[in-house]
Amino acid sequence: MNEHMWWYLSRAAGMVAWLTMAATCLWGVLLITRMLKPADRPAWLLDLHRWLGALTVITTACHMLFLVFDNYPGAQFGWSELFVPGGAAWKTAAITWGVFAFYLMVIVQGTSLIMKKLPRRLWHYIHLTSYMMFLIATVHGVQAGTDRKNLFFIIVAAGGASVVLFASGARALQARHKHLTRAEKDAILAEATR
Repeated sequence: MNEHMWWYLSRAAGMVAWLTMAATCLWGVLLITRMLKPADRPAWLLDLHRWLGALTVITTACHMLFLVFDNYPGAQFGWSELFVPGGAAWKTAAITWGVFAFYLMVIVQGTSLIMKKLPRRLWHYIHLTSYMMFLIATVHGVQAGTDRKNLFFIIVAAGGASVVLFASGARALQARHKHLTRAEKDAILAEATR
């Protein structure tokens, strides 16, 4: 076995966790905006969104667990480094971003499991923090990631972040558009057709 096996496994799990988080955010946007209409099926999109969310939790847990098993000099992680903001000696700020992203993920996923017991509006506001979670996890990956100089990694990360950003912007515009009065919508339409 390679002496750095746990480090490689942790890096791979972290990248897969980030990609599944991006896919979860994207699928959530597709679900709520119905951008794929009429080809989409809300039940299928919801099931896939939930499955991707669970996969994000599992791959994040693997990322963290593999770090504990790794014994790379100078970058050793125990449970306190993984769960206490500012507790890591190696790249403290970058790891702290990861800790915050982890806690947001626990809150988003936990409240999703009990969403029928929560007021809908409260659950919705909590669920919207998943976009912040994605942003924080991206900062964590860029600052702590040892692959940040790899061109393939940069292209995939920039592409994934761009897709989520675009979809989130479309979601925000759609939400804003729903709250406009009929006269405001007509004015926007008239301005656009000039």
